[in-house]
Amino acid sequence: MRIKESKNLTYTKTPFDYFEPWEKVEPEKCILEDFHSLNAKLELIFKNGTHGFIEAKNREGGLEIDKLEEGLKNFIDRTYEDILNTNIL
Repeated sequence: MRIKESKNLTYTKTPFDYFEPWEKVEPEKCILEDFHSLNAKLELIFKNGTHGFIEAKNREGGLEIDKLEEGLKNFIDRTYEDILNTNIL
């Protein structure tokens, strides 16, 4: 199951800049630079200065976040679109 299909996760549809939140960027233009785990939430930091979040809605989502976090280092230098389309199970 992909992140986009999960009923247990929510995610930022279009990454944003903290200082200019109205400035949205298409997911395919956001290249992952780093990420941080915040309990049942992942903060994704992109090379263009934007950020996105993937967050658990429930306990099952927390397990999906854990699996995603394990493999996320393999997505450095790949697009947010690639991440959203990855199989998490």
